This record gives sequence, C-alpha cells and structure tokens, in this order.
Amino acid sequence: MFMSTEVAPKQKLFSYLLYISMSCFIMSVLNIIHTVAILRIDFTAISFIIPIIAGLIFGFMLAHIKILSEKLSTMAYTDSLTHIYNRLHFSHFLDAEIDKVKRYGGTFSVIFFDLDHFKDVNDNFGHLAGDEVLEKITEIVSSANRSADIFARYGGEEFIILTPETDLSGALIHAERLRNDIEKYEFQNVGRLTSSFGVTEFNAEKDDEESLFERVDIALYMAKENGRNRVEKA
Repeated sequence: MFMSTEVAPKQKLFSYLLYISMSCFIMSVLNIIHTVAILRIDFTAISFIIPIIAGLIFGFMLAHIKILSEKLSTMAYTDSLTHIYNRLHFSHFLDAEIDKVKRYGGTFSVIFFDLDHFKDVNDNFGHLAGDEVLEKITEIVSSANRSADIFARYGGEEFIILTPETDLSGALIHAERLRNDIEKYEFQNVGRLTSSFGVTEFNAEKDDEESLFERVDIALYMAKENGRNRVEKA
C-alpha cells in the first residue's frame, strides 16, 4: 500500500476555515432571528460583528489544531521519506493478519528485500542520491503491488511486504517480478541497481510473528550469500 496522496495543508486549512465561516454565518442569522423576533431585543452592528470575529478566531485555532493532529497521526505510522508504512505500523497489520488466519483459515506470505551494495550509492553519490533511490524503489514496488498488499519500509534500505491470501508460490512469483523491475530500472545519476529477496509463507500451526520474521530474514540472508540479485525461500 502506497500512501503518497495527501491533501496539502493549505488546502485543508482553507476547507476548514470555509466550513467554519459558513457555520458562523448560519449561527449569526439564527442569533438575529432569535434576538429580534423572539426576545424582542434591539440588535446592533456591534453585537452582530463581535460573535462572528470571535467565532472565526476560534475556528482558525481549531483548524490549525486539527491539521497538527493529522500530521502527528501520519508521522506515527508512516515513513517520513517514502510515505509508506513504517516498521511499527506494519507489525500491527501483521498481528491482525496472523489473528485472522488462525481464526478463520487461509494463508499469507511475507516478502523481505533490500538493495544490494546500497552503501556504495551513499558513499559514491551522496545521501541525497540515496534518498532519491529509496523513493523511486517505493514507486516501482508500489506500482506492482496489489491494493491489498501491505508495503512498509523496515529500516535503511530494507523493505517488507505482507501479501494476504497468497501462498509461497504466488509470493515467489511476485518477488521475482519486483526483482526484475528493479534490475531493469535506470536510476538517475546512479545507474542500474539490484536487490535481494527473501520469501516465506505463514504456517498457522507453528508460526508467530517472531518465527515468521526469523525465517524470512534467513531467506534474505541466503539470497545475499548465494550471489545477490536473486529470490530465496525459507
């Protein structure tokens, strides 16, 4: 799952202020009707303007608080560079998927991969170029993933994918496609890069989160040991 489509804060602020302004206007009209028609009290310009100004100021503060709250919420579960899920939030999805499969049956697989010799990219081209590579990797993988797949940055140049309702053979096919897509891409200023993949399927009778991670990590290690730029299963 790729999470890069966000409404700009300025647009959100404008929308909130427009909504609040309309609310203040409607309340002011109702206040006029109540004061003049029901209470029979003289209504002056000052008594009309002051509530509107106070309401707009209060609304402006509420709009800023809402935007800040949304930003903090987003920071809690997404990676700041790639805008996909972070490792912590991925664990929440994994816990839910494990619970679902153990309760109702089915299966899922996990794909764990990283970029080969990524340290050389940072050393030779700079960390800014490295960041651009990670952002592009996110785009490449996200475009190939299904909408149901949960895609997260695990840390550094490591990424992980949860593939619901997918057995080992299906996950291996998907991982091979991703490996090929990455290998064929020409990264700006950097050139061609390769990646290594580890794949494993969840076993409802034996696995928990720890054993699943341990096994997929072993598979990735095998891919590295066997020459890199390959997919291994465990």
